[in-house]
Amino acid sequence: MALLGQKRPARKPTRREKEVASRETRNVSDADSQWLTVERLAHDGRGVAHDENGKTQFIDQALPGERVTLAIHRTHKRFNEAHVRSRDNAAESRVTPPCAHFGTCGGCDLQHLALPAQRTHKVQVLSEHAQRNGVALADIQPLGEDEHRYRRRARLGVRVTDSGEIQLGFRGRGSNQLVDIQSCSVLVPALDRLITPLRELINTLEAPKRLGHLELTAADDQVILVIRQLKAVPRDAERWQAFAEQHGLVVGWRVGRDPVVLEWLAGTPDAAYSVRVGERTLRLAFSPGDFVQVNAALNQRLVDTALDWLGDVSGLAVMDLYAGVGNLTLAVAAAGAAKVTGIEGSQGMVDQLIANAEHNALPQVSARRADLSRALPSLEGIDLLVLDPPRDGAQPLCDELARHLHAGKVSHAPARVLYIACDPTTLMRDVKMLTDAGYRVTRALMADMFVHTAHLESMLLLERMED
Repeated sequence: MALLGQKRPARKPTRREKEVASRETRNVSDADSQWLTVERLAHDGRGVAHDENGKTQFIDQALPGERVTLAIHRTHKRFNEAHVRSRDNAAESRVTPPCAHFGTCGGCDLQHLALPAQRTHKVQVLSEHAQRNGVALADIQPLGEDEHRYRRRARLGVRVTDSGEIQLGFRGRGSNQLVDIQSCSVLVPALDRLITPLRELINTLEAPKRLGHLELTAADDQVILVIRQLKAVPRDAERWQAFAEQHGLVVGWRVGRDPVVLEWLAGTPDAAYSVRVGERTLRLAFSPGDFVQVNAALNQRLVDTALDWLGDVSGLAVMDLYAGVGNLTLAVAAAGAAKVTGIEGSQGMVDQLIANAEHNALPQVSARRADLSRALPSLEGIDLLVLDPPRDGAQPLCDELARHLHAGKVSHAPARVLYIACDPTTLMRDVKMLTDAGYRVTRALMADMFVHTAHLESMLLLERMED
């Protein structure tokens, strides 16, 4: 702990490291001089080519069919990471990125690829993950919106340079460096139009260096700004209050480290979003920090598709794990399910889910808190299981469900499982356990929730095969 807060002295490279660096430098020079043809896209959206020695090259912003020379910025034993030095031709799928910050900002890495090609690529990625794990998929349905301004949440970093210049923006790709932005082409207009006035306000603050980041959320009826900083500055609070009044915002700040205290400086938070189910419109309230899908239009279409796949749910007993504030819990209940139980790891979101069920007059909904990595719920008597886990997936639960089926405990295995995932790797790992135990995938969907990025959401419907 003696060096805490101090700059640690740089470690001198060993002789072995110097030899490796020297050899890699020679290899880089050789590879740099070659014209290579990009063969395909990697899962993360980088172009893939092979040099004359067969070594794989992952190339930023290169598209299939393009002939390029490289500038290699990182070498590894089996592959290199590179960017384009020169390009002989442009792929038909190449387009002009809509954002001036493309290539430096780490938020959108596929803006150079036409939107239909982005979705074709993501469908292929999901298919390849399934094939690699031996999971048989039905035809994968692509789901996307043409609206590029989709992000209703954003976290803007703040930095004051040594010269006193204010930087406001997002982290660079694979970097902790802040990319100063003037606008963001994927934010909903209500958030994008705040970037310039926020920068102007920060320039007037007494202690701008105490700012950490700004969290912006566009709900249906209000825009909420939460300021993160370690120490409150009372005179700056007055400036934030005036800013909130000028722009019609709800403003609060999270101050401190342990504990962090949230204090509302202006307005009363009443954030909510809507989900339509048939003739009904459900109102789902949430708090800053609660998980909600960042793309409102795609979330609605995902709910619509899930209910279409499930058909008539009248009389079913449903369990929704990782339920959040009730996005699917309430939708399935409103569609007619007899009993719906939502389980979530955050007590705050459990309380919000219960309140949302009461507000929408859905008495068949209940909710409770559980750590789903440890305390797995009983599935006995459940007809439909809904899963929407974080990136780590739902391995413990799927493993237990598979063991029940292998042991012949069919009453502990729901007839259907609707699995929504934000990571295809963990999704297919979990689904492989279920298909080996007796489920089969009957529907598959790729949801382009994060346009212009390599990230994809997916949804699968699994049905238990009868003996």
